Amino acid sequence: MPPQLPPGVRIHHADDPHPTSTITANPNSKKHRSLLATTPFPMPGTTIATFPNPLLALPSGATMRTTCNYCLRPQQATKGAGAGAAPLKACTACQAAVYCNPDCQRAHWRAVHKAECAMFVRVREQAGKGWLPTPVRAVAQVLMLSSDNNKKGNGVREAFEELEGNVEGFRRDGSVRRDFELQAAAAVVYAGLLDTEETLEKAREVLCKIQTNAFNRLDADTGMEGIFLDAGLAMVNHSCVPNAFVGFDKRTAVLRAERPIREGEEITISYIDNTLPKSARHEALRLYHFQCDCPRCKDDLDVYEVCQASPAIPLNSFSLQPDLSKLRSPPIDRSKVSKAEIEAIYKKWQTVARPDGDDEVEHLKVAQARWELCRPLVEAKMWAVDPLPATIHELATRWQTSYKMVVYALPLLCFLSTECDPFTLVAPFMPWRIKGILAITKLLAVTGEFTASGELATRCTHEGLVGTLAMADQVSMCEALLRLAVHHGSIGAAEDWGVLKEAKAMLEDLESLVGREQESNLLRAWAKDPEDPEAAAFFEDQVLRPINTLSSFAVEALEAMLGGNSLVKK
Repeated sequence: MPPQLPPGVRIHHADDPHPTSTITANPNSKKHRSLLATTPFPMPGTTIATFPNPLLALPSGATMRTTCNYCLRPQQATKGAGAGAAPLKACTACQAAVYCNPDCQRAHWRAVHKAECAMFVRVREQAGKGWLPTPVRAVAQVLMLSSDNNKKGNGVREAFEELEGNVEGFRRDGSVRRDFELQAAAAVVYAGLLDTEETLEKAREVLCKIQTNAFNRLDADTGMEGIFLDAGLAMVNHSCVPNAFVGFDKRTAVLRAERPIREGEEITISYIDNTLPKSARHEALRLYHFQCDCPRCKDDLDVYEVCQASPAIPLNSFSLQPDLSKLRSPPIDRSKVSKAEIEAIYKKWQTVARPDGDDEVEHLKVAQARWELCRPLVEAKMWAVDPLPATIHELATRWQTSYKMVVYALPLLCFLSTECDPFTLVAPFMPWRIKGILAITKLLAVTGEFTASGELATRCTHEGLVGTLAMADQVSMCEALLRLAVHHGSIGAAEDWGVLKEAKAMLEDLESLVGREQESNLLRAWAKDPEDPEAAAFFEDQVLRPINTLSSFAVEALEAMLGGNSLVKK
């Protein structure tokens, strides 16, 4: 059964006798297929295609007890949503799968749960658990759905036969092969199938195809987890300089343009974190069994070089980094550190293991060691080159939840959003950048309370930080940041995305405040037209300038804290 593709894309076979002139076949695989745009997508953020009928869409592991097993909304996301705050209800038969409403339960029963309900009864009786590891459950679903006894069997079986599985590659990888053998055997047993070598081999093959083609739905900030597999979407190939990206709206995958795409151009996404150094990217791609030869890999381009060539730079005129000349000509000193040295730094950085517990002293030692390893990057002012942004982000995350350090998390987050993220993720509608903006907004709300109560000066010894926050209009700063988040979130994410919904709710609360009509009107005008002279001047003076000032304190705070000079008042 050929994959069902939405309008706007078509399959490109490597042996196509009439390939589009701008596309060449991947020399790494004789079975290579790709997706080509059959119409131009000139606007970044445009939806290229949606994939609403996946072969697999399930929550991960134990989260199947806190996530609707059909629409895949996490429990906390259903609270306050249109469906109300009703708790998830379990299937009365197996007590394992849970749902947010009867419609989801009926739809899931028809889709797959009719086949797997008895399996979870066996799991509870034999293992005493109400859930299965994600790969085991996914393989079991495929085996049961593709069986001769299932009416949907032929379609599922044919769809999986079409998928590339890299089976031989997984067989050659000893540790992966052993894991796959255990998971496949568990799937066969719990699915209630005959434990024959033929069935086990089929299960192992299915597992290889899931590993090769499924997407991870993980979004820790919204509680979203699980896997998604659609045969059409699986044909989108990888590039470390992609022109598209994938997001999820419940059980639908959405393919969006990251930059303008021409008619006939191959659509590509990144399977991994493509901002990592070259050797780390290639290691992350190991389980996909191909060697990436994209321009980023072929010429060993760093994040600044990729950014400089990005057609998405002009979109940043409405962002926290509107200085487009800085994005096109970053103020870095490449003479301070070579690309080979960066590779070595990253490898050493990875060996500095984080402590298992929450001991602050141990975490500080790790942060100090990693910061010192990144010293050449600091001297080169290459703030966006990993592992430096990862080091700063990890500290910012810890400080956000620390009673003593929460104030100092603010300049770190401002620094990441102005000096790191715009270079690594050039399009401002990318979800990670929106999350950064919302994180700053939340900390401004906290520090605003400290400022109003006079508590800020008792928490912080950094006079510049205290003075900047005391003089800043933190409410206007929050409103401007939320308008950025809502604008870009509406382009790059689903309307139901938890981060976007939270930003909209916070903005609505701010707009209801009395006595702020003039400021709000200026910010509305700025959001409508960032070049409006009066509104732009207000944003520059009341929002961007304090954000940049806070950002300028980040390195000083890091050097002080990681050098043993505490900025926290006793």
